[in-house]
Amino acid sequence: MFQHSSPRPSPSASKAKRRSGHSGMAGSPAYSLMKADVLAIVGALPYGRVTTHALIGARLSVMPRHVAYILATLDDIDRNRVPWHRVVAQGGAIGRHKRRDDQISRLRAEGVPVSAAGIVAGLDGVVVTRLAAERSRPGSRQATPDETGSANAGMEPGASRARGRFEHPGIRLK
Repeated sequence: MFQHSSPRPSPSASKAKRRSGHSGMAGSPAYSLMKADVLAIVGALPYGRVTTHALIGARLSVMPRHVAYILATLDDIDRNRVPWHRVVAQGGAIGRHKRRDDQISRLRAEGVPVSAAGIVAGLDGVVVTRLAAERSRPGSRQATPDETGSANAGMEPGASRARGRFEHPGIRLK
Protein backbone atom coordinates (compact mmCIF):
# COMPACT_ATOMS: atom_id res chain seq x y z
CA MET A 1 0.00 0.00 0.00
CA PHE A 2 1.32 3.43 -0.96
CA GLN A 3 1.60 5.93 1.87
CA HIS A 4 1.90 9.69 1.54
CA SER A 5 5.13 11.16 2.86
CA SER A 6 3.18 13.88 4.64
CA PRO A 7 -0.14 13.17 6.33
CA ARG A 8 -3.22 14.95 5.05
CA PRO A 9 -4.89 17.26 7.53
CA SER A 10 -8.08 15.82 8.91
CA PRO A 11 -11.37 17.46 7.92
CA SER A 12 -12.00 18.37 11.54
CA ALA A 13 -8.64 20.18 11.69
CA SER A 14 -9.60 22.19 8.60
CA LYS A 15 -12.95 23.13 10.14
CA ALA A 16 -11.26 24.20 13.36
CA LYS A 17 -8.82 26.33 11.40
CA ARG A 18 -11.68 28.03 9.51
CA ARG A 19 -13.62 28.64 12.72
CA SER A 20 -10.62 30.24 14.37
CA GLY A 21 -10.39 32.73 11.52
CA HIS A 22 -6.78 31.83 10.77
CA SER A 23 -6.86 30.59 7.22
CA GLY A 24 -3.77 30.84 5.08
CA MET A 25 -5.25 33.66 3.01
CA ALA A 26 -6.34 35.82 5.96
CA GLY A 27 -2.76 36.40 7.07
CA SER A 28 -1.29 37.00 3.62
CA PRO A 29 -0.21 40.36 2.16
CA ALA A 30 -2.68 39.86 -0.72
CA TYR A 31 -5.54 39.50 1.78
CA SER A 32 -4.43 42.65 3.61
CA LEU A 33 -4.47 44.62 0.34
CA MET A 34 -7.86 43.19 -0.62
CA LYS A 35 -9.30 44.03 2.80
CA ALA A 36 -7.94 47.59 2.59
CA ASP A 37 -9.54 48.00 -0.85
CA VAL A 38 -12.90 46.62 0.32
CA LEU A 39 -12.92 48.86 3.40
CA ALA A 40 -12.01 51.91 1.29
CA ILE A 41 -14.95 51.28 -1.03
CA VAL A 42 -17.38 50.58 1.81
CA GLY A 43 -16.15 53.64 3.69
CA ALA A 44 -16.97 55.84 0.68
CA LEU A 45 -20.60 54.66 0.39
CA PRO A 46 -22.96 57.58 1.04
CA TYR A 47 -25.59 57.63 3.78
CA GLY A 48 -28.87 56.05 2.67
CA ARG A 49 -27.30 54.17 -0.24
CA VAL A 50 -26.17 50.55 -0.67
CA THR A 51 -24.06 48.43 -2.96
CA THR A 52 -23.61 44.70 -3.43
CA HIS A 53 -20.85 42.20 -2.77
CA ALA A 54 -20.87 41.49 -6.52
CA LEU A 55 -20.33 45.13 -7.51
CA ILE A 56 -17.44 45.53 -5.07
CA GLY A 57 -16.01 42.23 -6.29
CA ALA A 58 -16.26 43.36 -9.91
CA ARG A 59 -14.58 46.69 -9.07
CA LEU A 60 -11.68 44.92 -7.36
CA SER A 61 -11.56 41.85 -9.63
CA VAL A 62 -12.21 39.49 -6.72
CA MET A 63 -15.02 37.05 -6.04
CA PRO A 64 -18.08 38.43 -4.21
CA ARG A 65 -17.69 35.74 -1.54
CA HIS A 66 -14.29 37.24 -0.62
CA VAL A 67 -15.96 40.62 -0.09
CA ALA A 68 -18.68 38.98 2.02
CA TYR A 69 -16.04 37.11 4.07
CA ILE A 70 -14.08 40.29 4.77
CA LEU A 71 -17.20 42.13 5.93
CA ALA A 72 -18.44 39.16 7.99
CA THR A 73 -15.15 38.89 9.86
CA LEU A 74 -14.66 42.57 10.74
CA ASP A 75 -13.57 43.21 14.29
CA ASP A 76 -15.47 45.69 16.48
CA ILE A 77 -13.13 48.56 15.62
CA ASP A 78 -13.57 48.18 11.85
CA ARG A 79 -17.30 47.49 12.22
CA ASN A 80 -17.72 50.82 14.03
CA ARG A 81 -15.44 52.64 11.56
CA VAL A 82 -16.98 51.59 8.22
CA PRO A 83 -20.65 51.35 7.19
CA TRP A 84 -20.56 47.58 6.57
CA HIS A 85 -24.36 47.48 6.75
CA ARG A 86 -24.60 49.27 3.38
CA VAL A 87 -23.39 46.16 1.51
CA VAL A 88 -26.04 43.61 0.56
CA ALA A 89 -26.21 40.50 -1.60
CA GLN A 90 -27.02 40.72 -5.29
CA GLY A 91 -30.70 41.52 -5.73
CA GLY A 92 -30.78 43.42 -2.42
CA ALA A 93 -31.07 40.42 -0.12
CA ILE A 94 -29.72 40.72 3.39
CA GLY A 95 -28.04 37.49 4.40
CA ARG A 96 -29.00 35.37 7.36
CA HIS A 97 -26.09 36.15 9.64
CA LYS A 98 -25.72 37.05 13.29
CA ARG A 99 -25.86 40.81 12.59
CA ARG A 100 -28.86 40.62 10.23
CA ASP A 101 -31.28 42.46 12.56
CA ASP A 102 -28.67 45.15 13.24
CA GLN A 103 -28.05 45.57 9.51
CA ILE A 104 -31.76 45.88 8.74
CA SER A 105 -32.35 48.46 11.49
CA ARG A 106 -29.31 50.52 10.45
CA LEU A 107 -30.47 50.56 6.82
CA ARG A 108 -34.02 51.53 7.81
CA ALA A 109 -32.65 54.31 10.06
CA GLU A 110 -30.89 55.70 6.97
CA GLY A 111 -34.15 55.63 5.00
CA VAL A 112 -33.34 52.54 2.92
CA PRO A 113 -36.59 50.59 2.42
CA VAL A 114 -36.16 47.00 3.61
CA SER A 115 -39.02 44.49 3.34
CA ALA A 116 -40.05 42.17 6.15
CA ALA A 117 -38.27 39.38 4.24
CA GLY A 118 -34.98 41.29 4.49
CA ILE A 119 -34.72 42.53 0.91
CA VAL A 120 -33.92 46.11 -0.05
CA ALA A 121 -37.04 47.34 -1.85
CA GLY A 122 -36.44 49.50 -4.92
CA LEU A 123 -32.79 48.53 -5.06
CA ASP A 124 -32.21 50.31 -8.36
CA GLY A 125 -33.07 53.61 -6.66
CA VAL A 126 -30.56 53.28 -3.81
CA VAL A 127 -27.70 51.21 -5.23
CA VAL A 128 -24.32 52.81 -5.91
CA THR A 129 -22.82 51.32 -9.05
CA ARG A 130 -19.77 53.53 -9.48
CA LEU A 131 -17.55 52.66 -6.56
CA ALA A 132 -14.73 54.82 -5.25
CA ALA A 133 -11.57 53.34 -3.81
CA GLU A 134 -8.00 54.27 -3.26
CA ARG A 135 -6.71 51.06 -4.75
CA SER A 136 -3.78 49.48 -2.97
CA ARG A 137 -2.46 48.09 -6.22
CA PRO A 138 -0.37 50.09 -8.70
CA GLY A 139 -2.01 51.30 -11.90
CA SER A 140 -5.51 51.58 -10.49
CA ARG A 141 -7.89 54.42 -11.08
CA GLN A 142 -10.46 55.99 -8.79
CA ALA A 143 -14.16 56.27 -9.59
CA THR A 144 -16.71 58.41 -7.79
CA PRO A 145 -19.75 57.07 -5.93
CA ASP A 146 -22.16 59.62 -7.40
CA GLU A 147 -24.10 57.49 -9.85
CA THR A 148 -26.93 55.12 -9.16
CA GLY A 149 -28.36 52.60 -11.51
CA SER A 150 -29.11 48.98 -11.94
CA ALA A 151 -27.55 46.62 -9.43
CA ASN A 152 -26.27 44.63 -12.39
CA ALA A 153 -24.65 47.60 -14.16
CA GLY A 154 -21.05 46.95 -15.07
CA MET A 155 -21.43 43.23 -14.50
CA GLU A 156 -20.87 40.74 -17.27
CA PRO A 157 -24.02 38.74 -17.91
CA GLY A 158 -23.81 35.12 -16.79
CA ALA A 159 -20.12 34.86 -15.96
CA SER A 160 -18.65 31.57 -17.12
CA ARG A 161 -17.35 29.06 -14.61
CA ALA A 162 -14.83 27.89 -17.21
CA ARG A 163 -12.20 30.16 -15.62
CA GLY A 164 -10.52 30.96 -18.93
CA ARG A 165 -10.08 27.37 -20.10
CA PHE A 166 -12.04 27.95 -23.27
CA GLU A 167 -10.22 30.99 -24.65
CA HIS A 168 -9.12 28.90 -27.65
CA PRO A 169 -12.29 27.32 -29.08
CA GLY A 170 -10.50 24.80 -31.32
CA ILE A 171 -8.69 23.10 -28.42
CA ARG A 172 -10.32 20.12 -26.76
CA LEU A 173 -9.71 19.37 -23.11
CA LYS A 174 -8.97 15.78 -22.16
